[in-house]
Amino acid sequence: IYIQGDEAIHEDYLPLIKKEMEMELKNRQVEALLLNYKHFYASYDYLAESRRWYRREVRIIKNLPGVHSYRDAQGFRINDRKLKVKLIDAYIYHYGWVKPPKGLQGKVRNFNQFYQTEEWIEENYPVQETFDMHNADRLVHFKGTHPAVMANRIKAANWKFEKDLTKETPKMNFRRKLLQKIEDLTGLRLFEYRNYKIVK
Repeated sequence: IYIQGDEAIHEDYLPLIKKEMEMELKNRQVEALLLNYKHFYASYDYLAESRRWYRREVRIIKNLPGVHSYRDAQGFRINDRKLKVKLIDAYIYHYGWVKPPKGLQGKVRNFNQFYQTEEWIEENYPVQETFDMHNADRLVHFKGTHPAVMANRIKAANWKFEKDLTKETPKMNFRRKLLQKIEDLTGLRLFEYRNYKIVK
């Protein structure tokens, strides 16, 4: 199992994960297990849900010859070939974007230093006291429970948002809105980048 530092797995999913690992251990057609994602944003009360956020990724990999991390360890390959995976009904809870407004702004500015010029960053993300949510695209209220391992961290969080952040995110352009509507209605994410091949 590969888990990044800002990720966690809810204990409710552990029996299912163990069962799937045991069931597919000897199956040569399945090289890894694909998990769904919940991307928390701004606080532990909101999820970012849109095409901007990857919805699945490989997090359980067999120890096969040639397996290596691929592109910032978001996924894995075998000798540059996509892994053959099975999608399971379990979730990774991703907390990397849970920060107070100043922290979110710093994260976005730092991230873009790898891909944009300083002029672009200053124009699009100037230093300010508040943080607009356009990087999130769309936020929804989280109504479930968090992994037990996160309890103390969540309890220690010292910021609250007075506004309902689901109303703060910007409107999508027509193309993004149409593709999002199709996904909401059908569950299909058209033109989705997949760093894996679902075989089961």
